[in-house]
Amino acid sequence: MIRAYTFSEAGGRPANEDAFAVRELPDGGRLVCLADGQGGRAGGARAAQLACEFVAAGASSKLNIQGRADDAVAADPEAGFTTLVAFVARGDAVSGASCGDSAVLAVCGSGRVTELTALQFKNPPVGSGGATFVPFEAELVRPWRVLAVTDGVWKYVGWPRVRDLAQGLGGEELLAALRAAARLPGSGAFPDDFTVVLLEAG
Repeated sequence: MIRAYTFSEAGGRPANEDAFAVRELPDGGRLVCLADGQGGRAGGARAAQLACEFVAAGASSKLNIQGRADDAVAADPEAGFTTLVAFVARGDAVSGASCGDSAVLAVCGSGRVTELTALQFKNPPVGSGGATFVPFEAELVRPWRVLAVTDGVWKYVGWPRVRDLAQGLGGEELLAALRAAARLPGSGAFPDDFTVVLLEAG
């Protein structure tokens, strides 16, 4: 059984421009979509939500669903630009594609960490009509974790700390540790929108 844990909160602005969706598939797998609306331009939140909704609604399709999400966001006059990562974890494998700077890590067996989105491109973004999605896939060794985070997580927690926490912790404990590491001293607020989606299988 695959367990899912999620957390998302605005940081640095009143509205959260991150969006995510987690969907259980008929075969027991899980679909995850994660998007981070581009700041500095109107419509980032709308773009992120639209991209996730489009991919989640078409999860049974094998036909370039991420590319068609780019076209759908570009066609919406109220939508700006966004990142988008979407993947399916089933059995002991994960596969997906990404555009932007959100990240997906796989932690397998004794703690080996692999950054699945290391080769992605940030530009052109989703909503431009020309987004480039870089595919990824990996075999998973149980017990495994697949961790998806927006840049508001890895920028402010720091990559070494994200990796250390993902190796040593799981479930709500991992999410709580990431939140604590990213919060600003004094105010306890997040400096940027902060979204985590975690899948686990023992």
